[in-house]
Amino acid sequence: MELTREEFCLFNLKSKIQLVEKDGYFLTRRVSGDQFLISLYRIYGFFVEVTYEIPSVETLSVDPLINVEIVDLYDFKGQTQPQAFIEGYLGY
Repeated sequence: MELTREEFCLFNLKSKIQLVEKDGYFLTRRVSGDQFLISLYRIYGFFVEVTYEIPSVETLSVDPLINVEIVDLYDFKGQTQPQAFIEGYLGY
């Protein structure tokens, strides 16, 4: 199955989680304010952030990136493959 970003947004949270688990490619994660764990995935040709609450690890949201500059918030030290993958995708 292949979806556009707009089509992906039409799904409810549970369905988005299932799609990311099935078809998503995990790239990296970051912690935001010691309250949230945010994982970055690539799926269907766009990037998606999955936000989890700490410490419950409850999934709060699954949202496509609208602004790809958000990728700069992630630390890719020691993860050369995802960084190269993203840079190639963005045309760096």
